[in-house]
Amino acid sequence: MGFSALLIAFFFFSSGNTQMAAKHIKPNFSQSQASEMVTRLFSLTPTDMHSLPSYIDQNFFIATQEDGEYVLKIINSEDSENVALIDMQNYAMAYLHQKGLPTQTLRPTTGQKLMSLEENDCGSGCQKYVVRLLRYLPGTTISKAPMTPQLLYEAGRTAATMDTFFQEMKHPQLSVLERETFIWNLSNVCQLEEYLSVLNGDPLQEVVKSVIHQYKLTVEPKRSTFHKCMAVIRYPNPLLP
Repeated sequence: MGFSALLIAFFFFSSGNTQMAAKHIKPNFSQSQASEMVTRLFSLTPTDMHSLPSYIDQNFFIATQEDGEYVLKIINSEDSENVALIDMQNYAMAYLHQKGLPTQTLRPTTGQKLMSLEENDCGSGCQKYVVRLLRYLPGTTISKAPMTPQLLYEAGRTAATMDTFFQEMKHPQLSVLERETFIWNLSNVCQLEEYLSVLNGDPLQEVVKSVIHQYKLTVEPKRSTFHKCMAVIRYPNPLLP
């Protein structure tokens, strides 16, 4: 099964597909609310801001008067309940940064915390959302770059480098990352069959069917021999250097 085909399958079903994304847990903060949080929580003055793509969270690009550019990330209400998971994500980003990879770094709040829990009614009643401010990394998103063999090779090599580092990473809460029912778990590729109707009339439907079929034939029988690794490509917009 080609790596590019597998990416097509996962990327398509995650790119704005509201049938997969539970609307009631996705944040829907206004730009003015986001600006207010940046000022209140991080003592920064936004001079320019706009929405960025997101699967089930909410992201804003923020240019500030005092300290350059950031991404305000508002986590969906469901994942916001799992603080241990978000702590682990923060640790993993810092770990990769220490290893020399160009990962985002977090700006602490004025209270020297890496995240804040904010309450808001986004249309489904008041819910709580974890908010973080990450340094903006300039670059070209992979969805806007020509899909060449060299690009896929570089993406695979970067993923392998990250996986090697992650295999060496130690943390007492690593187990929170082992979510067996998570849609992005390799063992759940076959769950994509539930969403094939989204592609009715689209030529990509046959590509995705082929990916799932090849997965069942060539990957599933060998899956128990694979070592576990972290998903490093989750959305069709990872940055290219």
